[in-house]
Amino acid sequence: MLVFIAFFLTLSATGQAADPCQSAQLIDEPRRSTNFTSAYTDYNQLYCDDTLKVGWYRFNGGSKLATSCQPFYHCNTHVPVWMRGSHPTTLGQTVSAEVCAPISTKAGCAQDDCFTKDTIQVKMCPNFYAYELKPTQGCHLAYCAGDGTPCEAHQTSPTGFTPGCVDKYPLMLNGPHLSDPLLTYVNSTTGKPTSFEFQCQISFDPARTDVGFDVRFLFDGKRDMRVPIMSISGAQQRTISLDQKYLIGHMGQNVSCAVSSYFTAPGAIKGPSITSNGYWAGIKVEQNRLEVGEKDKPRTLVMYSTVPVVCEPPHDVTCHLDIDLDPINNNNDIDFVKACRVTFTPGMWNSTTHRAETTFQVSATRDGKADKDKEIYVHFKPIFTGDGPPAFNNYQVPFVQIMAKNTNTATCWCTSDPHCKTLDMDPTTSSWKNVLDYYLIGEFVMYKSTNRNFEVQVRTWSCSQVSCNCAVAMKENNDLVILDMCDIKQFGQAYPKLTVPGKGNMSHGTVISQDRSGNNYLVSFPSGAQVRIHNDGRIGLTVTITAPEDDFQGTEGICGYFDGNPYNDLKHSSGKVSNYRPNTSFQDNEFVNSWRIKPVGSSFFDKTPPSDPSLDHDMYFCKCDNKSKQIDCTLDGNVAKPNVQALLPGRPAVTHQIQNGHLTTGQISAGRRRRAASSIRPDDYPAGYVYDYGLNFVPVLKADFPSVHGKSRAEADAACSAAIDQNPTVQQCVQKTGLNFATQKRNCVEDFKYFDDGAFVRSHMLNAITTCVDHVLKNESFYDANGNLPAFMSTDLCPSYDCNKHGTCTRGRCVCDAGFIGDACEIQATKPPVLYGVVKTTWIEGSVLCDVTERECETAYVFGTNVFDNTRLSCRVEVLEFDGHSFVPTGSEFTTAAIYRSMYDVGCKLPMKSTIGGLTVVAFNISVTNDASTYSNEVTYVRTDGRCAKCVKTGESCSVKSRSCLIEGNCWSANETNPANHQQICDPNRNNTQWTSPVTHNPLTTESSYTVTTPPTAALGGAYLSRFDIWTFSQKGCKCAHNPSDYSCACCDAGGCQCQAPHHNQCSQCGKSENCGSPQPAPENGVDGFTNVFNDCPCKYDPTKAAVCACCKEDVNACQCGPEHRNQCVDCSHKEQCGNKPWIFGPPFTRQ
Repeated sequence: MLVFIAFFLTLSATGQAADPCQSAQLIDEPRRSTNFTSAYTDYNQLYCDDTLKVGWYRFNGGSKLATSCQPFYHCNTHVPVWMRGSHPTTLGQTVSAEVCAPISTKAGCAQDDCFTKDTIQVKMCPNFYAYELKPTQGCHLAYCAGDGTPCEAHQTSPTGFTPGCVDKYPLMLNGPHLSDPLLTYVNSTTGKPTSFEFQCQISFDPARTDVGFDVRFLFDGKRDMRVPIMSISGAQQRTISLDQKYLIGHMGQNVSCAVSSYFTAPGAIKGPSITSNGYWAGIKVEQNRLEVGEKDKPRTLVMYSTVPVVCEPPHDVTCHLDIDLDPINNNNDIDFVKACRVTFTPGMWNSTTHRAETTFQVSATRDGKADKDKEIYVHFKPIFTGDGPPAFNNYQVPFVQIMAKNTNTATCWCTSDPHCKTLDMDPTTSSWKNVLDYYLIGEFVMYKSTNRNFEVQVRTWSCSQVSCNCAVAMKENNDLVILDMCDIKQFGQAYPKLTVPGKGNMSHGTVISQDRSGNNYLVSFPSGAQVRIHNDGRIGLTVTITAPEDDFQGTEGICGYFDGNPYNDLKHSSGKVSNYRPNTSFQDNEFVNSWRIKPVGSSFFDKTPPSDPSLDHDMYFCKCDNKSKQIDCTLDGNVAKPNVQALLPGRPAVTHQIQNGHLTTGQISAGRRRRAASSIRPDDYPAGYVYDYGLNFVPVLKADFPSVHGKSRAEADAACSAAIDQNPTVQQCVQKTGLNFATQKRNCVEDFKYFDDGAFVRSHMLNAITTCVDHVLKNESFYDANGNLPAFMSTDLCPSYDCNKHGTCTRGRCVCDAGFIGDACEIQATKPPVLYGVVKTTWIEGSVLCDVTERECETAYVFGTNVFDNTRLSCRVEVLEFDGHSFVPTGSEFTTAAIYRSMYDVGCKLPMKSTIGGLTVVAFNISVTNDASTYSNEVTYVRTDGRCAKCVKTGESCSVKSRSCLIEGNCWSANETNPANHQQICDPNRNNTQWTSPVTHNPLTTESSYTVTTPPTAALGGAYLSRFDIWTFSQKGCKCAHNPSDYSCACCDAGGCQCQAPHHNQCSQCGKSENCGSPQPAPENGVDGFTNVFNDCPCKYDPTKAAVCACCKEDVNACQCGPEHRNQCVDCSHKEQCGNKPWIFGPPFTRQ
């Protein structure tokens, strides 16, 4: 668990406040009771008060804050917060009390068991106590209140507690069931079926007449508005049918039904929707990947439809469905219509297997030339038919990948906190139980081919005393793909961000696949190399690389030297080979460090290599042989070449998402890390972050148990055994292949010492199954006579393999438990999304600002968790306007479209400028909903204009820059005229937030009366000058803010603003006018407003250097300058000011 030592925010003085007995907000959450213990350790199920606003609160039923220490997972939270002290005993009395969070995990924790504490106020009111509460800064921590027994989630009572709990809606003990397709009519003359339907069957007591049910049919979890909501009530048969006509546009999708129950009495509420099992409707080839060897005999493939191919009269007589090979060909002179066609007829439907099957043959050869060892594909035309069911029109059968069988392939993997199997290690056999452990931070070459242009680099970050993979960069030829979540400021809340730097366009054959949740990625390259990435608990990434035959005897890096001999795998970059220990896990930091990327800043993450046209290659498709009437995948000059498959018109790149066996497309970010000057970036352009290259990192390793939170080895063994040994797929793999997964269990137990909340337990289960899949794919003995994989490795394999422990894997699909939805049951249906913040648009950590001079600022991207991709996903946007100091609500609120990117990441479209009064500088409070009913917490996003506004990174306040105005939410330069009234101008010296009328004054003191002389340049390294004030350059000689004709006022340093009379000979930090009249002389208060001392701190631009760089002020937004001005700090938003004070900081240093 991530623990924040200082987790309470400090209350600020608010002046006279309303009586808490009248204004206290109600927290109506009975599960905060000390008598409730959560059965879930999944954080999404638990309360967290980190979004609680500072203020006075009361609890339902007059419940009181717990006054004794509560163990973990009581009060429906991970770390319960209780009050150590007594409640007031006199009505109206207010007392101070201490709140505390325990450190113990056991029942009966001690009263002094606090790892952190704070003080709150408590007032005794009639019938309840009011508490002045503060948000927790970490999750999951929440306040405990009451000791009653809460009603079950589906029940209610006047108090929320027992006794008196009654059902809010009829409780469905079993979820609805969607039937397989049922033939509903057969032509008595021809004997052919002519229609079919699905039935949504509701299991509920048929004798009950006081209940009703709403039924919605879903397609890939989304409702089609053309399909009506159907209702039934009373004691009638509880079955609703979906006619085949509603499948138009939904082939290749999962069909399911969602049922909500209600009492028929007036005013009754409807229960949550419970989703049935899913049924995939479509056509596909049973084996979507075929490995063939040189001169193999033709292979027979089975194509099947999961729904009947039937037509209504009079078309039932000639009903059939033709599927043709796509005529992608170099010369377009081959006739595919008769030669390579697959046909379905109504009579093929088997009501027992619920499939219609047909077959076709494929032949393939390899020519043996290294330059033509490519993957090739059987590609099918989209279906357009007048002779078959209209539901199939525009459906495209997924292509089949043909892979020439490689004699030598291998797999290398590194789990999240890296335990690595090199290319030649085999930890799945009983005689080899070893992996390479490394716990270093930095950038490393994981895999590099010396035979061709292919390389995989990884970044690691600090996690629980060791290190974890947090980014992967993959490059083949000119294709570079990066998956990155290394922003340490988002540790525990991070999510992988996919970018395609550089040219954007991907080569034919490079395919990026992402599951809908955003937890699993597969990048396939034309060479046959594949990189699989799994997101483990938003803390680390498991990376698996499959090496193609082309790289045999031609690899280097942490994955080792690929030649079948594990004893030379640990080959350093210098050529030295470390000793290999076959029967134990081991660390070899010298070997790992030899593959550290040097110099700092030269990795793919920091620098995109230039494109080389000579490295561009194409992907090839199969053609049709008219003579043999077979699909021929021979690699010769006649092989068909496709159009560009990886692009959408007008966009740089797309990701191919595999959902339930078919492909869809969606955006990924493209572009370099740096932009050309004066260009406006799109809103999804990735922002940079400060990365710790880990040159001085030393891991803190635990020799043995107990774990970091006191858990034993026995608890670790039990958790890892339950995840791996008891997984049905792993059990079948052990039974059918004889593989041994002791290494995965050892790694799991080792990780449990540092992550005893089980964050990485599933990671090792997934690694075991991935290892098994790889083993089976490469061994022909596991295939059947038709070249098909065993069912447990293909058709029965579910998304995420275990449905995230929230469902049951049935025939390759996850049937989710009540309360969970998603392809892999990854979404908690009863909870709204949780937002952690705004996806930053600048490298400044914690910034919620978007500057219209740098970005479009039309879509606000927010990140969090539990975001579900469905038709009701939307955003609520509240508008706040600038009042001269901060942002205040306008009362305007909009519902806007959401751009789904993953369950962690969504874009919210912002209201058009014309709909919010033409405001440019404006703030928005944004929340997200999955169901258009319950909304997430709010996060703030501020659109600003760098030409006139300077806002703090949190968006809480802004100031107006000198020589500009910020009027009615828009920027104006000095002396610009009001378009609506030409008699008014922007006069920032008089009022920088309102239009003013021009005035004239007789000059009091002319500009020539005072001469401000710039001092000479200081010596190299700087000089501690004695100055009146750190924000004041000169006490006189500059134009007065109150009178532009008077030059007797102070001249300000960068970041300083002129004080008003009578302190007009002083400057103070902009926005800190309370300091006027109290000068801060230098050097007693630092070198200047941003710099404390010249050279006593580490250099941010190069951590390897000694403490020779400036130390920056902590109470301002100050950042070090680069190597040429390393002794100076400036405003982080204005790095261009580095070197602007040579009389203090001296001349530039020589760049080293």
